[in-house]
Amino acid sequence: MSIAARDDICHVVADIGGTNARFAWLGQSSIDPGAQTDALLQCVTSYRCADFVHFEDALEAYLAGLRKEHAPKPVSLTLAVAASVHHDIIALTNFDWRFSRSELAASLGIPVNVLNDFSAQALCLPMLGDVDLQWLQRPITHVAGARTIVGPGTGFGASTLTHGGEVLESEPGHVSFAPVCEHESNVLRELWQRYPRVSVEHLLSGPGLANLYWANVRLRGLPERVPTPEPAIIVEEARNGDPLALDTVQDFIAILGSVCGDIALSMGSLGGFYLSGGMLEKMGSLFDKGVFLSRFQAKGPFQNWCREVPIARVTLAYPGLLGCAVYARSLSSEQT
Repeated sequence: MSIAARDDICHVVADIGGTNARFAWLGQSSIDPGAQTDALLQCVTSYRCADFVHFEDALEAYLAGLRKEHAPKPVSLTLAVAASVHHDIIALTNFDWRFSRSELAASLGIPVNVLNDFSAQALCLPMLGDVDLQWLQRPITHVAGARTIVGPGTGFGASTLTHGGEVLESEPGHVSFAPVCEHESNVLRELWQRYPRVSVEHLLSGPGLANLYWANVRLRGLPERVPTPEPAIIVEEARNGDPLALDTVQDFIAILGSVCGDIALSMGSLGGFYLSGGMLEKMGSLFDKGVFLSRFQAKGPFQNWCREVPIARVTLAYPGLLGCAVYARSLSSEQT
């Protein structure tokens, strides 16, 4: 951690997922309207959530690092969290951290603002340029409209930014999984042995990839590996040419394409559809663009409509933190 600029005050932002907690700060000079967005984030630090019993412990570790570097005193804290955010108590969906935003604000003595992690990612979309994107489908004509960002990680999240700049928060990872072929129906029947209700997140996430592998083992009548391999191991085995792991990754990509096409149709995402998250980055060349687009577009009468949706993978390192910074800057502007 090193302080690249000096300001009298700073605003701390954080992107809190089920696996990692990422922190950064913004000086007043960078939060002022008109400041360059590429200079917003300073002192970016990432922690593994599992290394801390409570969220407050991770936050204190970051604040202690700022104090050690003689950073300005924080005047606000803005958090993007992988959780529902409409109550005072914030409980992460896929990790056992929970805290009260009002109690946290009282203990810190500064305002605490909380938004959903994918709402934050949606807010960063207007800031992205071609250098931050890898285009999968880029129609010649571009229609102004809603833009949606989704991502598989510890869970599966999504959010939409309307043409007017309003964020529509949603939880599509927790809708029921809908198979579109006999193989996926068989996968669903296997997963019913584990879950009374199979959601999208049970397939499109790190644990979801392991679920798909487990189901494919059972469908092939193979001996089960106990425990089921971790997602990183499945990806590595697929990269080394293992047929079962390769088929599992292909299932993941195909289902992702179908689900993303459904979300695009539901949200009217003609302005753009964006994929984020570390899982796709780790898959690298295993991500089959053709399979994804084929399933994204396979929507009956709306097949051509789906072909008109610009689709890109976000390659920016910290879209959630950038969205948090954009949100913090907007709040600061309203208060001045």
